[in-house]
Amino acid sequence: MPNIPHSPTNTHASPFRLALGRLRRHKLGMLGMVLVLLMVLGVLLVPEISHMSPNETRPWIGTQAPLNQHPDCAVENVFTVGTAPETSRRPAHRSHLIYQVQDQTPEEFRIVVRRGRVHSIAIGAQHLDTLNLIERGGLAFEINPGGIAGRTITPTVIKTGAPPPEGLMREGARVLIMGITHPETIRTITIHMTDGRVTAIHEGEQTLQHISLRGENILSITDGHSDTPLTLTHWFGTDELGRDLFVRVFYGGRVSMLVGLVATVVSLLIGLLYGAVAGYIGGRCDRLMMGAVDVLYALPFLFLVIILMVSFGRNIIMLFIALGAVQWLTMARIVRGQVLSLKQMEFVEAARLSGASSLGIILRHLIPHTMGPVIVYTTLTVPVIIMGESFLAFIGLQVQYHGISLDSWGALISRGVQALGQGGEQSWLLFFPSMAMVLTLFGLNSLGDGLRDCFDPKRSIND
Repeated sequence: MPNIPHSPTNTHASPFRLALGRLRRHKLGMLGMVLVLLMVLGVLLVPEISHMSPNETRPWIGTQAPLNQHPDCAVENVFTVGTAPETSRRPAHRSHLIYQVQDQTPEEFRIVVRRGRVHSIAIGAQHLDTLNLIERGGLAFEINPGGIAGRTITPTVIKTGAPPPEGLMREGARVLIMGITHPETIRTITIHMTDGRVTAIHEGEQTLQHISLRGENILSITDGHSDTPLTLTHWFGTDELGRDLFVRVFYGGRVSMLVGLVATVVSLLIGLLYGAVAGYIGGRCDRLMMGAVDVLYALPFLFLVIILMVSFGRNIIMLFIALGAVQWLTMARIVRGQVLSLKQMEFVEAARLSGASSLGIILRHLIPHTMGPVIVYTTLTVPVIIMGESFLAFIGLQVQYHGISLDSWGALISRGVQALGQGGEQSWLLFFPSMAMVLTLFGLNSLGDGLRDCFDPKRSIND
């Protein structure tokens, strides 16, 4: 017989080390692992190292395209001598700030449309026949509920009795509250701070003890020592409330990945124990237990999750239980099949003769030998649960924590779809959350395929 090349490493290495060696040579599996690691690092680090909060609103900015820049300020920037400043993170740690501020004199109009025509135009108690936004000048914008500035309105002429100009009214809306601002003289405010506390405030030659600056009126902020402008760059753009989409995408990934991971662990624990007990005991018990699995398979699991969440609340713990409790069925079948083939082997019989209990044999001998297929299926279960949670968030069943809705990828995608408009003007609100989710799911599925090939016994023989 010809000599067969023999590797001492393959002789002494454990099956898991051999599988890891094959995974390093599996290009698609390694690509999936890299994508998953990058997304995990992103969702863990980006919200922490960024100086922007996912829920920090800047209503005067509104929806802006990617790479938009503006002065680094909050809605209200309050400076009082002797106290810490109330503003954004970066300016609060400077010692010398120069603000260029231009206050706005606002006017508020109420426009009512009936039967496709402008019924009335009012400013306070005064009614107008015509409102010429071109001649009036200033910036015209929609005022949303709560006095929040919304979309910018193109200068046009509005007449009572005539159809409203195209783009003036939102689809289906009959009332528009519109504001017009007129800029005043630009002011220069200088702030001095030491050890995080305001020491002096100057406006020209005047010394102040307190000043409050609205973010929408701030034109620029510079560091007085270096003349460096302090600006924010929104890499993924902003949503309708001026919230940074870049941070929101990675923060939403925390919610989606946490739900996927914890619910997978719940399904793993249930499926492992259930399948191992059914396979080890066998006989009538096995038929009854797996018959129950077949019955549960016939039920639409998302329908069950919706019923559980509607009945017991949408808190995050309930979502963990609901998703995990319906995803263990396939895991139970896989483990049962593995245990059926393992329980007749010599090491199980030796454990039984040595006096080990049935529970001890299941936990210490059978379940550890099923870890290969279990690990593979676990990596494929996480994306399924992420998709399930995203679907629930998309239809309005967002996960909640202490009564506060958490924006996962599914919720962000739902908001993006609603904000697209007829011409897809705000497509970035849909594109970036969708791409984050697609890359994560692709990475997890590729990693699962790679692990499946690496734990394949046929590949072990061929290596």
